[in-house]
Order: sequence, then structure tokens, then C-alpha cells
Amino acid sequence: MVYVWSILGFLLLVVWVITIVDIFRSHLDGKHTAAWLLIVVLLPFVGAIGYWVMRKPPAGEAEQAALAQQSLREEAARRPVSGV
Repeated sequence: MVYVWSILGFLLLVVWVITIVDIFRSHLDGKHTAAWLLIVVLLPFVGAIGYWVMRKPPAGEAEQAALAQQSLREEAARRPVSGV
């Protein structure tokens, strides 16, 4: 049982660190960055979930994802289908 708790704790730590890094990398103003950091540091699990739920995607991220999906569809359409 100790192993399960240690794995869960490690995963929560990883999510917490990724959240803090994303807060710094997102281009929020100083007040919003400080507020999110305070929330995530004081309430690690709930704050991280709240941040990821309320996070707005950066400009162009949705367009890049749509273009990537479109190129995958086009590539799949060009591949020959084997009749084996």
C-alpha cells in the first residue's frame, strides 16, 4: 500500500510542478500570475485542477491543432488501402 501512495504522491508532485511552470510560461499579467501561484501553492491539488480548467489556450494553439489534424487526415487519405 505504501507503493501506491508514493506513486500517487509522485504523480501529484509532477502535476503541481507542471502547473507552476505553465503559470510562468503563460503570458499573464503580474496580478494574475501571482494570484494563480498563490492558489496553486496553498491548495496544490485543487488549485492545479482549477488552473487547468480555467486556463485559456494561447493564441494560435487551437489553429495549430486543427492544422495538424487536417494534415493527418490528408496523409491518411493519400495512403493506399491494401486489400489483403
